[in-house]
Amino acid sequence: MTMSGEGEKPTLKNEIQIFEETASGWELRGWDLNFFDETPDANIAVFCSGEFARLCADYKTRFQKEFWSVIDKDINGSFHCEYACTGRVFPKVTWSCYKIKKVFRADEYHWRQPALHIEWDQRTGRQRVYIFDFLPLHEQRSFLDSLPSRGQRNLNPFFWHAALAHVVLEQYDAAFWSLRDLVRGHEKSPKLTKGRKKSSTVAIEDEEFFPELHDIARHVFHYNETIEVAEHTLQRLGSEQMRWRKEDRTDVEKNLEAWIKPHTDLLYQEKSAFSLKTRSKSLNNRHLNEINLVLFSPLPFALCPLKNMRFGHDARSDSSTMKIIAVVSMVYLPGTFVSGLFGANFFSFQDGWAMASNFWLYWAVTIPLTMGTVLVWALWYWQDLIARYWAKVILGMRKDGSQQKTKKDRGEDGEDKVEKGDESLLRRDSGFSPIRLIRAATTMKRGNIHRKESV
Repeated sequence: MTMSGEGEKPTLKNEIQIFEETASGWELRGWDLNFFDETPDANIAVFCSGEFARLCADYKTRFQKEFWSVIDKDINGSFHCEYACTGRVFPKVTWSCYKIKKVFRADEYHWRQPALHIEWDQRTGRQRVYIFDFLPLHEQRSFLDSLPSRGQRNLNPFFWHAALAHVVLEQYDAAFWSLRDLVRGHEKSPKLTKGRKKSSTVAIEDEEFFPELHDIARHVFHYNETIEVAEHTLQRLGSEQMRWRKEDRTDVEKNLEAWIKPHTDLLYQEKSAFSLKTRSKSLNNRHLNEINLVLFSPLPFALCPLKNMRFGHDARSDSSTMKIIAVVSMVYLPGTFVSGLFGANFFSFQDGWAMASNFWLYWAVTIPLTMGTVLVWALWYWQDLIARYWAKVILGMRKDGSQQKTKKDRGEDGEDKVEKGDESLLRRDSGFSPIRLIRAATTMKRGNIHRKESV
């Protein structure tokens, strides 16, 4: 997330905002990180954008090596707690990180990686807090004002983690509903049922319909991943608080209220994350159901002429190529067969370069065989066309040879009737075969056969 103005080149001045906690509240102190050296005992909160690692060259000297990947790498979540053992056991350094993907449309989305890093001095209560890629400038102060009192936070750094988790879970919820609206739009779009209301998503006739389904599925998968990691991060926060209480039981129980409040808040956020994860799985199943409805039903392809035209063109192109290869192979096959036959051991020819006097025999056999092979293939390939043409010729001969027609042979409008057997012969497309030729030939002799009522 960039805090600088739109179109403005990112600079460290625009990407960092430093707040100092005073008696009257949080005060903005600019962007210079050297401010830490001037106020070593003050509570400081530093808001940094996602460009911090690129713009701040010495960031590695300010944080532990394990935290570098949180700043400069693309990760889906993280948590760590480093304890100090100086008479008391307390969490000296803690950090948590989340990953959020906000989807606006199927082809438009934005990744964010909010993170929190806290250094806590248990003796003085001083806290130095870094918050990365979290909130825009106009919302930072309101977040600080919503924190618990300074006295409570000085006793427990997990107040910061609980406050951050509360805002992050709200952002996860908003991200879920943006995905839900996309899936719901497809559920309401006119696909297989007439009368459905139109939505903002593309129609199935549009060639972008199927890529959009794929993009939405990818966004849902990412959400499932990030919300599950966020739930685990919240679980680790709660378990580390329990460890802290176990290792420093006496001092924790002296300020039990300051320990219980952030712990219960984190448990609440953990339950919220679990609810979002469950709803996300349900949303994923709903979207898979929409994909199956489209892919495994014949109607969507009938409703999608662009796809049909493309598939049909590709199929015809492939079919034509295979036909050409088959015909060329068929033309050369008889000659190859005859050549191999004449080259067998039971033929005897003279050695040397002289050609045998009976070489004409090869061509006498090869040429007719090749022509016969091509003819048989043509008869098979155009069998339907030949059968229909042959049937029409036979019917024409019958009509020309008939002497007269009775009124029974004519319809009410005076036009000639066509016998049912002849009509079925014209309509038949089952293929060319000798049986069909015989049936067509016998049609010339069978005459007009009509069923007559008899008693």
